This record gives sequence, C-alpha cells and structure tokens, in this order.
Amino acid sequence: MTDAVMAVWGDTAPAGDAEFSEWYHREHIPERVGMPGWRNGRRYRKIGRGKHRYLAAYDVERMACFDDPAYRHALDHPTEWTTRMMVHFRNFVRATSRVRFSSGEVLGSVIATVRYAPGTGDPEAIARWLAGTALHDLRNREGVTRVQHWEADMGRSLAKTSEQAIRKDKDGEAPFTAIIEGTDRAFVEAALTEAGIVDGLLERGARDVDAGLYAMLFALHE
Repeated sequence: MTDAVMAVWGDTAPAGDAEFSEWYHREHIPERVGMPGWRNGRRYRKIGRGKHRYLAAYDVERMACFDDPAYRHALDHPTEWTTRMMVHFRNFVRATSRVRFSSGEVLGSVIATVRYAPGTGDPEAIARWLAGTALHDLRNREGVTRVQHWEADMGRSLAKTSEQAIRKDKDGEAPFTAIIEGTDRAFVEAALTEAGIVDGLLERGARDVDAGLYAMLFALHE
C-alpha cells in the first residue's frame, strides 16, 4: 500500500487531443513512473459529458517523493514535447495528496472521483464520516475493488513551476477527494449513488462538490 497519490484532472484543446494522448502514454506517464517511489500511473477518460474529460492518477510511496530532486527537476525542466503539450491543457486541477483512508489493493477499470472543499463543514468530521460510514462498507460490495480518501497538500499541489507557467489558465483546486474503483461502470455508479456521498458532503457543509466517472485507458507499473 502507498501513502500518497498524485491526480490530475483536465481537458485539452481539440486541436491537440490526438497528440496529447500519444504524449501521455509514450512519454509523460513513463517519465513519472520512472521517478523514485512512483509505483504506477493510470490514465482515464470521462464517462459522459462535462469538464475534466481526462484523469491521470499515480500511486506514490510517500509524500516525500514529491520533493525528490528528480521530480522537481522534471517540473522545472520540461521536455520539448511536454512544453508543447502544456499549452493545450484546459481546466487543469492537480492534487498532490496523502491517502487518509484506503481499503482494497486492486485497481479498478472504472473509477469515481468526488472532489470537494470542506466549506462550512468540519474537515475532520467529514473525513470520519467518509472513512467510517460512506466508504468503509463499499469495499465489500460486488464489483468494488478499492476505496480511498485523499487530502491534498495545497502547497505542493499549487506550487509554481516551469510547467505551471506554460499553462494558459490558473490551476484549479481539489483539497479533498473520495475515490471508488471497480470492475464495471454499473457497480461503481451504484456504489456512489447508494452511499449518498455527494448529498452527504453537501449536507455536511462541503462546497465545490464535483463527481465524475472515468474509464481506464491504460496503466503502467514500475
């Protein structure tokens, strides 16, 4: 089990979409998974319409890996291909997070992400509800392979880097994220709905609640 995760949600300008996908699987994810402590990288496409059509996620051994010189050098010295792709990013949200709660070891082919900010709610009370009630029992449902709760380090997530400076728009924020992974869309969608995670977050004062369902395109392990 890893203690940290990096996740990136976003879109790309239509003119760059085909090359964007090639860049991800030929250079970007292999580069990241080659960093010390980065265990795997996955790329997903959203099921349905709306912003944040793509998601990339990486399981990382520990938070300190995000401070490793190799990773910092990559952020501040992007490759020529990366530099060209950065200008195509739209609606970019990056969360460099610690894993607060996790149950299950198997990566699912479908993943639901629910991003939120605590708003007027108590962050710790929300976290206890997610881990103790909303997410905990989902792991035993048919077709659910892993559930997690992430808390972003906002300083690391929004750090100014050479890569960030190339992107045209301001980066978005994802302070907390609830995760459900499974073997099929129907199982994950049912778990998300029946657990009442979106409504439960809103009832507890959370804001900027954004749920998305994604299908895996590919995965790479170290």
